[in-house]
Amino acid sequence: MENEQTNVQSGQKTAKTWANFVSIALSVLAFGFLFLTLVKFKDADGNKSYLHIWDLFGAGQFQFMFVIGYALLIASIPLLVAAYFFEKKGNSLSTGAVVCQFLAAVSFVMTPMLYLESMEGNSCSMEIGLGLAFASSLAASLFSFIYAFSKKPMSIHDIAEDAILVAAAFALNFIKIPVGETGGSINLQLLPIYIIALRHGPFQGIISGGIVLGILTCFTDGYGFVSFHYDYLIGLGSAGLLGFFKPLIMSEEQKSYNVLGEIFIFVGILVATIVRMGGGIASSMTYYGMENEFWAAFEYNILYVGPSALICAIILMGLYGPLLRVNKLLPTRD
Repeated sequence: MENEQTNVQSGQKTAKTWANFVSIALSVLAFGFLFLTLVKFKDADGNKSYLHIWDLFGAGQFQFMFVIGYALLIASIPLLVAAYFFEKKGNSLSTGAVVCQFLAAVSFVMTPMLYLESMEGNSCSMEIGLGLAFASSLAASLFSFIYAFSKKPMSIHDIAEDAILVAAAFALNFIKIPVGETGGSINLQLLPIYIIALRHGPFQGIISGGIVLGILTCFTDGYGFVSFHYDYLIGLGSAGLLGFFKPLIMSEEQKSYNVLGEIFIFVGILVATIVRMGGGIASSMTYYGMENEFWAAFEYNILYVGPSALICAIILMGLYGPLLRVNKLLPTRD
């Protein structure tokens, strides 16, 4: 019986290791594919032109969306390598890789659309290099997801707690102060997601916020799924990034309110807010009539993202002591 259990555990570990290696290999392949032809343009006269990676970094050809994806894809590789060598932090590191690879894939698929708008071409399509890079990045994120999930399986208790907090976040979305005409509002929707991130780490925080709450909110907001990846996956999933600060905020050494813990709560929410702002700005510039107007998009998003984050930070810093006590009574598995 013991031998059987040992063999099962050994098999699971081997499967996780392979998932990690495959994800790294796919990320490296995606990076290589980016040196092939990326985008094809065709004017009204039928003349064709092609875009390559070196054009994106030259004068007059800078493509913000592509460069973000390029940087995220590169960042995912050391995260996965570190996850293999530092098993205790494997869940957090591989979760970061999932986010980087998925957002890289989204960035790559959005590149032709943004170029079509900015260059006023008659037609624009994804070529083999960008297509393969998109597919490889998406597949890599799936294998990283498998690796991250298998490192820390969710218990019934985790699922129930997350469901209650996501339901609370969904309800809080209806208590808001509208800002502007494109759906922005000051609210406390992300407060329960911040609590999930602090209690269970970044993986569950990103899944609960970016996917579960994101889909629920997207259905009820009435703006469709066209900007889901920016406004919901990134916008709401960003709250899960606070979970990366969990070891500094919710460690066993922390007994009650302390200055260091409060500082890291504020810093963690600040990091999450910067990422949410990035998604909001990209959405405004892509879908809501603010093309090439970065500062206009920034001003609009900061009007509601900033106050919402500040209020959540103040409340969460006030709840820090009770959360530490809850963590002692109902400890989570790391």
